[in-house]
Amino acid sequence: MKSNMKIMPYEKISEGVYLINEFNGVNCYLVTGNEKALLIDCGTGAGDFNATVKEITDLPLTVAATHGHVDHIGGAGQFPFVYIYKDDCKRLNKIQTSLILRKLFVAGNGEMKKQGITAKNIKKDEYKPELVPFDESFVFDLGGKTLTVNHTPGHTVGSVAFIDEKDNIIFSGDNVCDALWMFLPGATSIEEWLPGARWLFEMSKSFKVYWGHRVPKLETDYIAQVISWGEEIIKNHTKNSLFSKTVQYPKQTDGIIYRTNKIFKKVK
Repeated sequence: MKSNMKIMPYEKISEGVYLINEFNGVNCYLVTGNEKALLIDCGTGAGDFNATVKEITDLPLTVAATHGHVDHIGGAGQFPFVYIYKDDCKRLNKIQTSLILRKLFVAGNGEMKKQGITAKNIKKDEYKPELVPFDESFVFDLGGKTLTVNHTPGHTVGSVAFIDEKDNIIFSGDNVCDALWMFLPGATSIEEWLPGARWLFEMSKSFKVYWGHRVPKLETDYIAQVISWGEEIIKNHTKNSLFSKTVQYPKQTDGIIYRTNKIFKKVK
């Protein structure tokens, strides 16, 4: 099937590691080894990921997602299968990969619009992809280079970070970032998010951290700042509210957006 979609801009960020920018909508990453390549996240599908990857490498390709949101797995239909952490491998994926939600996301994304990308760039899927669940024991072996997985629940219950020790890089998805969305269905409580964020902070002292949007590299000091906001949210409340209210803390552009009934882990 010949695609009408555009090849996306990309840049080399380390030896055998590339950032693929889906027209300022999402940052995806291609890691190449001696035998295979791994695409981390596949955007909304507004760009042609296969054609873009083939400009970089002819190695057999595996695709995996940091989490199950439309801007990270919406392009799954360009591939026969996509790996996703088991806790995000649920019926919600059908919505997140649907044609209508992908079109709505792109139509509402001002940065993509500036790049000339509209809902018309979203095409019907080439494949009906199989979403393959994995857990923390799974290793992506690319030949001479392996990526391991750390489960970091928060932004979604199945959010993960991919650890590339050879290139000294962690691909962290959206679990720690500016304007951290913790209010969508499938997010955890702030209390459950904090351990993964603290882990990323410690790892950032010796690894470069790349995430899914805007300025791609996260600095250690900023990760610490986001964690401090989460800790302050915990301190400012004694319990979850009975009714949900969406709040941003602090009240500035890059705060944490959360629900007042999901601050503390619920006791089963």
